[in-house]
Amino acid sequence: MKPQKPFLELSGISIRINNQIVFCNTDWIFTADQNWAIVGPNGSGKTVLARAVAGELPIIRGEIRYGFHATENRLPEERVVLVSFEQHRALSGDAPPAARWFSLEQDEAPLVKQVLSRNSVEEINPFEVRIHTPESTARYKRLFKQVISALDIELLLNRPLLSISNGEMRKVLLARALLKRPRLLILDDVFSGLDTRFRNHLKGILEKLMDRKSIRILFVDSQPDSIPRRISHILLVNHCRIIAQGSRRTVIRHPLMRELIKPIHYMPNREVAHFFSRRKQKPGHQTLVKMENVSVIYDGNRILSSIDWVIHRGDRWALLGPNGSGKSTLLSLVFGDNPQAYANTIYIFGKRRGSGESVWNLKRRIGWISPELHLHFPEDQTCLETVISGFHESTGFFKKHTRKQQNEANRILRYFGMSRFGSIPFGSISTGLQRMILLSRALVKSPDILLLDEPCHGLDAMHRNMFIKVVESLIRLTPITIVYVTHVSDEIPQGIHQVIQLQDGRILRIQREFSRLNRQSI
Repeated sequence: MKPQKPFLELSGISIRINNQIVFCNTDWIFTADQNWAIVGPNGSGKTVLARAVAGELPIIRGEIRYGFHATENRLPEERVVLVSFEQHRALSGDAPPAARWFSLEQDEAPLVKQVLSRNSVEEINPFEVRIHTPESTARYKRLFKQVISALDIELLLNRPLLSISNGEMRKVLLARALLKRPRLLILDDVFSGLDTRFRNHLKGILEKLMDRKSIRILFVDSQPDSIPRRISHILLVNHCRIIAQGSRRTVIRHPLMRELIKPIHYMPNREVAHFFSRRKQKPGHQTLVKMENVSVIYDGNRILSSIDWVIHRGDRWALLGPNGSGKSTLLSLVFGDNPQAYANTIYIFGKRRGSGESVWNLKRRIGWISPELHLHFPEDQTCLETVISGFHESTGFFKKHTRKQQNEANRILRYFGMSRFGSIPFGSISTGLQRMILLSRALVKSPDILLLDEPCHGLDAMHRNMFIKVVESLIRLTPITIVYVTHVSDEIPQGIHQVIQLQDGRILRIQREFSRLNRQSI
């Protein structure tokens, strides 16, 4: 059998990132008949290696060779397209989370169809004069129809980009990548934020793509169980170096791989729960949140309709629903970011929104984590400063903190085994580790309500297990109130039995006493 020509070859490369040299003298050969996955725990260097292959990070030694040819004046490396959290951040802009809702009020956000236009996808400078041939224009239109139909996002095209959910944004990013007609498509944590139905649909799309000779897939994830079936080879990384590489059947037996599939059991002690529950809670079923006939409409699109919902102290809610059902919008009304809260009948901690209450005083009593917060969080402050900012519910480190607040931030980092990151810039650690820092930030002030919007997004099995066990400990030992959003049934902590499920912006079901959560309904 004739040996396959390398499709992609890394020859003795070393990568520079944040003034560090990583993956020193790395070799790797990816042939044209293979599809690969890069797998490893949070902070292992998966995304760093993927970004280097995509040409986003400098190679200071060695060489990356591409075994496919340039076409239509495009260099080979321009045919490598990466879909990642960083692309989501870049497309969403630098505005803080609250600005998303105010931008929608002022009709400032671009439409999805503008982001997927040919000029946008091909990143054509608006001052550049480029003439498209009728043939290339017709080809793009055909491809556009095929991609939009395959991903089932036609209804999103006339929506403002900032109005779509985290999961819907993932679909738009994937559409944008496919419209670039890549030879190598790199998918970094692509299933995060997707509901079960679309996750299965996307797996089918990827299987079909991998059957084609015109495109190869490089799948990047911390969870081996997420790897599509047609991925033939695995690159296992840790501490920014390759631990093992080869066929899927061989690498899957590596001890680190087995640890990622079945992590070491973590059980927090009572001291951890005590740390998170020092605030004295008032007894009884005090009403913390009350919504009456709440509706949210943007640009003629009804996001929420006729919502009636009451959250009492000590409630533990699972907020369920498919992508685009209105879950994040509903949470934004509770947290105070959405200006349409003032046009509705909403009471938070006994005060009606718009009655002169301080939004910052409300936020100090609410712990919050979401993909939107993560997208826009400043990257230049240290991880310790990021945790401390949770006391003031600011996204920057602008307010003076006390020694007690600093000590408590250090303590929570110790509880999560992350003390070594305290002095390191938030933007210099991996996406998964950033999420753990933001989880620590949400918990540090012992809030009255925890709003956890896809809190395990981007976490490897060990950190996901750790966080879920901490939440279960809080439920078991404290009266804390929780609203928990996820699309993955296994991520719902034990003890969350109250369910509110949305569909197309309306309440599909609401149950206050549900002894056994029907996890198949997610």
